[in-house]
Amino acid sequence: MKKMIAVLLLVSLLSPWAMAVAEAPGSGYYTGTSTLLANLTHNCTNTGILMPEVFSPYQTTYMLSVGNNVSRPRFTPTAYDPNAVITVNGQVVQSGHESNYISIGNQPVTVKIVVSSGGTSTTYTIYIQRRPSEKRTKVSAGYINRIFLDKTTWKLDPDLVSISYAGEDYGSGNLSTFTNKTQEFNHRDYVRPLSPNCIYYYGTKENCYRARNLEEFMGKYTLYGSTLYTIIYLEDEIVAVMPYEADY
Repeated sequence: MKKMIAVLLLVSLLSPWAMAVAEAPGSGYYTGTSTLLANLTHNCTNTGILMPEVFSPYQTTYMLSVGNNVSRPRFTPTAYDPNAVITVNGQVVQSGHESNYISIGNQPVTVKIVVSSGGTSTTYTIYIQRRPSEKRTKVSAGYINRIFLDKTTWKLDPDLVSISYAGEDYGSGNLSTFTNKTQEFNHRDYVRPLSPNCIYYYGTKENCYRARNLEEFMGKYTLYGSTLYTIIYLEDEIVAVMPYEADY
């Protein structure tokens, strides 16, 4: 009798475990009725930071931080159950396919991904937050190697120089000289798109002319004895190009 009670007790303790194993994603006992996601990805691979960093089917709340220039992220949810119904903010999405774009602004946005199967469902919540703008302005000087069209974007390829000031900063009137130290730079890092609103000046520093457009600048910038120009970057775009001359 005691042996029978022990067996029954063991069975009762193992039953919940056995049920859990039967429905565990990826197990050999998977019944096909799970409402869990096998994977969840997003299209913000360049700037997106997911917290927690690694997706887990059992973790249902996430924070996705994206760059300031991101405005329309998308998610690709993949369910364990091929018959599960997946919705992203109420819109049905086929497993393994991208959702519609999700419009975001400067305020946090909540995304609800619901996986339904067999009368039950699991809800994953993702909070999306766009990071504040960190626009960086940098100034370089370099000889213009070429201006070229990359697909539909005009780009400038400079041979950079190193500028040395007599004092701590140029703004206070300190004199400057330059030395061509191309080997110290990976100049490919400075090949950047030309902003559609880029400002172009050609000529000399003392007597320069503003070009009406890029086409005029390309026809004039080599005509005044030097292709050494000051190049101003805002984030990843070139926003101004003007003649450089050492202040001595």
